Amino acid sequence: MKYQKWNIADRVSDSVESALSLPNIESTILYNRGIDSPEKLQEFLFPQDQSTNDPFLFEDMEKVVKRLSQALDNREIIGIFGDFDTDGLSGTAVLTFALQSLGSIVFPYIPHRVDEGHGVSLNSIEFFKDRGVSLIITVDCGISSIEEIDLANKLNMETIISDHHTSVDVVPDAFGVINPSLLGSQYPFQHLTGVGTAFKIVEALYSYLNMELPPEIYVFSAFGTLSDVGLMLGENRLLAHKGLQLLRSHEIIGIDELIRVAGLQKRRISTQDMSFGLIPRINAPGRLSHARLSLDLILSKNSEEAKIFSNEIEELNKQRQVVTETAMNEAYAQIKSQDESVIFVGKPHWNPGILGLIAGRLAEEFYKPVIAVSGSGEILRASARSIPDFNLIQVLDLCKPFFEKFGGHPMAAGFTIKRDLLKDFREKFNDVSFEFLSNVSKGPTLIVDAEISPLWLTSETLGFLESLEPYGKGNPEPTFITKKFELIDFRQVGNDKKHLKMSLMFEGRVFDAIAFRQGNRVLEIKNGEFVDVVFKPAIN
Repeated sequence: MKYQKWNIADRVSDSVESALSLPNIESTILYNRGIDSPEKLQEFLFPQDQSTNDPFLFEDMEKVVKRLSQALDNREIIGIFGDFDTDGLSGTAVLTFALQSLGSIVFPYIPHRVDEGHGVSLNSIEFFKDRGVSLIITVDCGISSIEEIDLANKLNMETIISDHHTSVDVVPDAFGVINPSLLGSQYPFQHLTGVGTAFKIVEALYSYLNMELPPEIYVFSAFGTLSDVGLMLGENRLLAHKGLQLLRSHEIIGIDELIRVAGLQKRRISTQDMSFGLIPRINAPGRLSHARLSLDLILSKNSEEAKIFSNEIEELNKQRQVVTETAMNEAYAQIKSQDESVIFVGKPHWNPGILGLIAGRLAEEFYKPVIAVSGSGEILRASARSIPDFNLIQVLDLCKPFFEKFGGHPMAAGFTIKRDLLKDFREKFNDVSFEFLSNVSKGPTLIVDAEISPLWLTSETLGFLESLEPYGKGNPEPTFITKKFELIDFRQVGNDKKHLKMSLMFEGRVFDAIAFRQGNRVLEIKNGEFVDVVFKPAIN
């Protein structure tokens, strides 16, 4: 991504530096994340010492826990419906593992991305009925599934909705609803992810039974919390932080096998390892095959079985990378002929599972809203990705009559549309978007935490930066600028020479650097010149 401008944050005042009892650069980094007092510093740096919010602050939690306890006592069969992304899979794993550990018979159900799509399906309700399920729990979905919950009621199955998406005016007629975004909710932290909401149910149940939570619950919760790009503060930070710590120190057979095939070091797993190494692999089966494979791996307790699952996932992830790169090259060819304020790309043969990846990468690279479409029949599928300050779901809502189904949030959405309506929709979307984009900047601004000498980077300061993990929304990975690096060597690296590898010298010391997806900038630089570099430090 090329940024329109760099904005270097001001150094903090002496009073803030004194309050935090840390050097100026460290204090500046923390202040940029809203930390300006010893109390906030303690909570931020040591989330493992903090307590989660009382789960019984959810209005329906007490009756939900009593219903689950009743189901356990009566040996009822419980069905769990979870979405097919990592957030939904992780939440399904949390509830399945927790209930099975308490002796329950559990049938988890993950929908097929293409055949069923997002949300509770009528097929799943029939699936649960056929297996003798009497109680269904949804994960990361369900708040808009009125018809499906009605069917469950008619078939004498009660439903507990566990969701974090914004509720509509009419809520399904479920036995209980646990949702921090529910209108009128008194729960103090509204930014829980899907897995975080499922975690609260398990936390409440184990508290009610006076039992300690297994470490697996926190590890699974960390995956979903990081994958959903939720606000990395408060309970989300606590869950992700504790989950990462326990992942490094506890044997969890399925996850350990995933770490093995990814070539990562278990005891040094970082936010970046999770976001770019493990989570894409968990998502891969759902994109190209069926997400149930990932759930089976996560919950596996057999080493040989887990090895088979992880190897299969690794092959699917490699396929995902190949088909995505092929589609990206086809998309670039289409963009050359477009000059609208939004980007439309599509091919009949593109796998629907990679449309979001295509749209997301193009939106980041060109800083425009993007819609990627595929399909060869009458009904086409599309994924859309946005940029900050452009509310995608608001604009799509103005085009609602064109869609068969649609949903999402301000930065990401999806829909299905009849082929013969696509041209008219595109014109409408372009017209509406042009008005909304008139006041949006033409490129992103990069916020830089501080200007430093690279000699500031020592084992001590790198340890401080590591203590800020896990990174995410509200707590981005620290970014620095050093001016007047001497460029002493550079070359293109990676598949198709996409990346730019450099050697930079500062006061006699040489530092390695890599600029991902900027290999084409070799024509802009030359050895011996001095350059200003914005970077995120890492130990190679």
